[in-house]
Amino acid sequence: MAVVHTVLFDADGVLQAPSAELAKRWGRYALEGSREALAEELFRIELPSLAGQGRIEDAVGRFVAERGLPAEAVEDILSGWASIDVFAESFALVDAVRAAGVKVHLASNQQSFRRDVMLGLGYADHFDELFFSCDLGVAKPSAEYFRRLLDRLGIGPEGVLFIDDRADNVAAARQVGLSARVHARHDSPDQGIGDLVSLLREEGVMFELG
Repeated sequence: MAVVHTVLFDADGVLQAPSAELAKRWGRYALEGSREALAEELFRIELPSLAGQGRIEDAVGRFVAERGLPAEAVEDILSGWASIDVFAESFALVDAVRAAGVKVHLASNQQSFRRDVMLGLGYADHFDELFFSCDLGVAKPSAEYFRRLLDRLGIGPEGVLFIDDRADNVAAARQVGLSARVHARHDSPDQGIGDLVSLLREEGVMFELG
């Protein structure tokens, strides 16, 4: 097994999650009484913007107009996307891995609106580089996402570990030659960060946390 010199972390489901405010904001406009149906529809209209094709603000504006929702629904829906809880130990973990001499980058599917929210949360202060899908022009689970990321870094896949909560994204990374592991957050007090620490150490990434 190659020595890991670079770690790529996904964000949602690994280092952060939508806050309860998202369900509150979106629930006001549930389609036919189903929050799940509304979320599915919103995630569908989000897809182009994840690859940098158009603005989510415009897509939401069209969605609201087509369904005859009140004008304030645009702000509510966008505010839901902006409602993010970064897990308490996420940045400390990233800092610890970097302190051990390993490069750490973010590899996350985001539209530009939510990217800017995350920048405001301090991600740039803790990662070596941030690779948002909207900036790369392609989203996971396309293998091209990882090819472009590696090209930007000027490195090959050997010694690069990718961690994501979705199996299809992990499969795409492996297709390009990266080492990749699935990590799913759970409702433990540390929101799965302890399991993430164990996963990294299983892959030979040694560091001191706290």
